[in-house]
Amino acid sequence: QTYISLLRYCPTSLHHNMALDVASPGTREAAAGSASNWSRSQLDSTANREGAPSQLSPRLGPSPVAAVPSQASSAPLSISVTLPLVSACGAATRSPNAALDVSSRGAAAEAAAALEAACKAAAAVAPVSVQAAPFLEPPPGAVQTPRDAAGNGLLADIGSPASAESTPLTSARGPPESASYIPAPLSVHAESGTDDALHRWLEAELPQVQQNKHEALRVFCAVWNLHGKQAPADLSPWLVKSPNHHIYVVGTCECERGIEMSLIWSNKSNWERQVQNHLGDEFRMVGVSNLGAIHVMVFVHHYLWKYCWDVRTGQVPTGFANLVGNKGGTQVALGLGNTSLLFVNAHLAAGAKKMKERTKDLSRILADSPIRRVKASGSGVHEEYERVFFMGDLNPRLNAKRNEVDSLLAEKQLHKCLELDQLLPLLRANAGDIMAGLWPHFEEAPLKFMPTYKFDPRSDVYDTSKKKRVPSWTDRILWKRDSNIKPLSYGSVPSMQVSDHKPIFAQFEVIVDLSSWEGPPPDCMAMQAKSSVCSMQ
Repeated sequence: QTYISLLRYCPTSLHHNMALDVASPGTREAAAGSASNWSRSQLDSTANREGAPSQLSPRLGPSPVAAVPSQASSAPLSISVTLPLVSACGAATRSPNAALDVSSRGAAAEAAAALEAACKAAAAVAPVSVQAAPFLEPPPGAVQTPRDAAGNGLLADIGSPASAESTPLTSARGPPESASYIPAPLSVHAESGTDDALHRWLEAELPQVQQNKHEALRVFCAVWNLHGKQAPADLSPWLVKSPNHHIYVVGTCECERGIEMSLIWSNKSNWERQVQNHLGDEFRMVGVSNLGAIHVMVFVHHYLWKYCWDVRTGQVPTGFANLVGNKGGTQVALGLGNTSLLFVNAHLAAGAKKMKERTKDLSRILADSPIRRVKASGSGVHEEYERVFFMGDLNPRLNAKRNEVDSLLAEKQLHKCLELDQLLPLLRANAGDIMAGLWPHFEEAPLKFMPTYKFDPRSDVYDTSKKKRVPSWTDRILWKRDSNIKPLSYGSVPSMQVSDHKPIFAQFEVIVDLSSWEGPPPDCMAMQAKSSVCSMQ
């Protein structure tokens, strides 16, 4: 008799809602090694009790399962869940980065079915009886996986049919009262990750641009507050290159260093180099703007280099006395042929009751922009550019208590949470509404992903500190209302757990006028005094 035990908890994992946390590079190997060591310790313990030698049997031919024969029927043993088996299960889920994706009920069922299939394949090579394993006592310091009243873990027993009903991620009685609880995402990879949330064009290759009056460009905007941490070495889950885009706009807050240290040393050259290397030689960073811990850079594909001109950059602080750059906005503007574009990355005032201050911050960032040509009229720099994007850690919160939001998220009632969002009513207000400020000039794609703030370090667990901050969509990507900007996707990347924020992204098709373009106008050299770049060849 051989028992198969799907590791119910992993001592190397900080993610207590997953059986195996393999969301970050290296964790998959660590989880597999932990499972193997754990199984070996269990075998050693049983062998000592029974007076039998302890050893793990050799791998059964091509089978991904390393079987462990039981020493006695009264002392069932665990089995080493080795990396090939973990990988085999991961191949059946929607996430290419997860060995066992149990972030949604459907994925849990798929993972359980994949594991069962792998075990049966092993049984075909050697006589292995696949049955549900009893729970093993966790090693000291292990993170416990939540169980229901019957003692069941997150995944269905291996010998039981895998179905959504048999593998609940949350109890039918509702979420636990613990403040550390985070409900299972609606579908992390299907609705809010860069896997299935991405828009994919029928034309796989990035199309060459033509000198048309209505030329459609692919634009990718990305935002992340890194909370003073280094970005991970692998940026591909966030800054995707397949599909490729003509323009990448990358806005960060508190990248590499926190706000205080960034006021002393704000240089982001390492970060700029990392993104440049990630995107490759096909792209050039045409504009970059930095204000303390607030940073934005614009990369343009070589198809557009000859159309790129009049690049301008600016910064507007909105911190203490409107002089300190702990809050504010960074701006990069450029011309593409006959069309002007403006990208703004901002970090607005923090605090659940500071929405009025955030509205004032928006007005100041646009009105006091140093790249405005005409400051005597109009409400801001956004009126001087045709295609405008405003993004960043805009810091809107939910007007609700923590337990109320926890319950809504547990019930997957995102629409009810969004009714409590502070920003959405302002975006939908009339343009003349004084209380709404300049927000009505902008719009946003529908929010279909979980709140991106605030998480415990390196986890998917919402804030368990004494403050127990209310989960909120603080990170946003907006654009000036314009029929020439078409939103295609809007999502987050829950697997990236470096910060207390999750990174977000959005894809657009933006119409620009490249017709009859023969280069910058004759007075370009005069304008160069105020520009970072006159023209790129």
